[in-house]
Amino acid sequence: MEENIAQKLRHVQTAVETLKICQNDPPNELTNNYGFIKFDENIVDATTRLSQYIRLSLNTNAATVVKFMQQGWCLPKPDLIISVTGGAKNFDMSTRLRKIFQSGLVSAAITTNAWLITAGTNTGVVKEVGEALNKYRYKNRKNGVDVPCIGIGSWGYTTGNEQLDCQSTTFSTDASTIKEIVPSMRHRFNKITHTNLMGNDHQYAVRHYTVKEKIRKRCDLEPNHTHFLLFDDGQPNADTVLSLRAEIEKYCRNTCIDTDTDGTVESLIPIVMVLVEGGPSSIRTICEALDSNTPVVVIKESGRAADLIAELHACYTESENDDDNVHPTRLQTSLAKSGSKETKINAILTKAQAAITELHEVIDNLCRVLNERKQLVTIFKFDSKRYHGNLEDAILESLFNAAKFSGDHIERNRRTVELKLAIAWHKFNYAQKYLLTDTTISNWKEDDLQRALFNALHRGHVDFVELLIEFGASLEKLTNGDLKQLYATTLTSNRLPFKGKGKNTICRREDFYSDYLNLIFDNTNKDNNLLLLDDNMSLGKGGPQELFLWALFLNRFELATYLCSKTWNSSVAPLFGALIYRRAANLELDVDIKQQYKENANQFDTHAMSIIDRCLDNDENFAINLLKHPAVAFNDIYPLQLARKVNCKSFLASKCVQKYLDHQCFVLLVNYFPLNIYNERQSGIQMLPIPITEIILHICFWSFIIEEIRQFLFVDSKLEYISGIWHMIDTIGAILYLISFITRFIVLEPLFVVSK
Repeated sequence: MEENIAQKLRHVQTAVETLKICQNDPPNELTNNYGFIKFDENIVDATTRLSQYIRLSLNTNAATVVKFMQQGWCLPKPDLIISVTGGAKNFDMSTRLRKIFQSGLVSAAITTNAWLITAGTNTGVVKEVGEALNKYRYKNRKNGVDVPCIGIGSWGYTTGNEQLDCQSTTFSTDASTIKEIVPSMRHRFNKITHTNLMGNDHQYAVRHYTVKEKIRKRCDLEPNHTHFLLFDDGQPNADTVLSLRAEIEKYCRNTCIDTDTDGTVESLIPIVMVLVEGGPSSIRTICEALDSNTPVVVIKESGRAADLIAELHACYTESENDDDNVHPTRLQTSLAKSGSKETKINAILTKAQAAITELHEVIDNLCRVLNERKQLVTIFKFDSKRYHGNLEDAILESLFNAAKFSGDHIERNRRTVELKLAIAWHKFNYAQKYLLTDTTISNWKEDDLQRALFNALHRGHVDFVELLIEFGASLEKLTNGDLKQLYATTLTSNRLPFKGKGKNTICRREDFYSDYLNLIFDNTNKDNNLLLLDDNMSLGKGGPQELFLWALFLNRFELATYLCSKTWNSSVAPLFGALIYRRAANLELDVDIKQQYKENANQFDTHAMSIIDRCLDNDENFAINLLKHPAVAFNDIYPLQLARKVNCKSFLASKCVQKYLDHQCFVLLVNYFPLNIYNERQSGIQMLPIPITEIILHICFWSFIIEEIRQFLFVDSKLEYISGIWHMIDTIGAILYLISFITRFIVLEPLFVVSK
């Protein structure tokens, strides 16, 4: 952990120096206020999880800030940006609405790999966001996945900012110094002794942050955020950051802009703003967002600004057809066409002025943007039949509306955005009905379908993968770079286990091959080593096989089952599934997960049996040849050799395998009694003490016992061998035979009866 902290600090230091990020006082000097915050206010906040922060001048360019977030903090590229604004002070929200808001917000963020952006203050709606993240982390503490939550606030408005000043306690980025700090973090209230080391231009710290008393017109930082951007202009005013925050959110959308093969620019990262309650500052933020074509979801019945905007939006949408013919910047002309509409708006504003101070300063701008961009506003009511209480559905609808009404003249970009959102939210019916149809397929480019296929694989949506392949996307045309990215970016919490590695360790393809397929695939071969291959080279014919194994290693059972049918040797692929899951069961410690792995292995075994038997029913010669010849797609391994190694009993007992063995083994069946058609004696041998039938029985049983001993000595896992139900039955039969065999030699009538 200490090395990880030091490495992160070095990234920040390099980014500050490269991007020339300055502080406000003294001006034009590189900032040295950055590092980690450890919240120690109370038992709930006290945690070993650290939040990163940096103090910047308010004059810092928004593009520079976004570059710092990427280079200094190494934040992963998001698929969605959710900006939350609203009440800056504590407000009343019903328990049900609070639960719906918190669960819906986190669900949307997790589903879409989103960034959350807030004001970072420990009050009002931002506090609700923090509590939602805290609940999520607690419920999912095993997988270690976190949601980037970035607080953009004012340094002067932050209570206790002197605790974050670099002039207090510092320590070096050297790992040896941090080693002295990390153990003490395990104790919630032990202070850290920071050491200054000579020879460093900048010193950093893990700083304890405690706010014991609230200060009027200031606010402390919310402890569940992962990052804080604290802008300093020398004033304790939170509103001075609003315009810069809007610019930062705008530039965050540009993090994935690139040029494709046709020279056109890819679509921006989608962004949505969520409004809960709020006052004049929130209204200003909403106006700036709508002017930037950012869709807004308003939580109705949360109070003040949110309720005002919901009511005004209803008025403007009632007579939308009349408003379309009016110049949007002249609100009075629009209102004059409908006396009832004007009366309603005036009544709404009069009622709102009692709850929102300084409303007169922002109302004209609010009415203007609502009239111009009402299609970008989505009203969410928790008991609405439209959304069935799902906030994430309202967020998705607002993003769809933004894509449709963004004014983007490139139809291709709009379709691409909609499909990406549909895949992220798993809205298969919408995509099948509106996006990927027989009438629209001619409008899709191959590159767009391939990117969509990659996204569907990344998220594990089997139905989307199947639909995209049906409409022309190809597994073979995905590249080595795509495969690397699938291994690197997919959530690792559910992947199959490794020896000596934690669940959250990101592992490469070569690591999986080494642990699970080391006796079958040779990683020293350049053709098998993904790291040595060109990222732009397509996977080719081996693509389905590579993706099938990737799905297995990442424990995506349903996706692996589907991809199994796309491999070149679909009768052998399930045997690999059984092999990998059986090895995973041997490595797994959790009893429930171990049992699930065994069930998955048995399902693949049964799947292999059903495939080979179906081949037999259709073409016997073809099915027999499948067993005779090696599987080219899987390193020329023979199916029966693999099935015997994995102990796939269902496959080995299949009709096809038995038919194959009939062709290989010729057995002469002879009745050991003479044909009694001439009334001859039972045996011509006079001196035998026991019948010939019993001799044959003993020979068969001793052969059976010797074979069981041989299997036990040469099997890989003796525990698994003993626990098998078939082997248990065989063992019981052998024991009963030995008892009867031994008791025959004891001349006592009771024992003789037992032996019989």
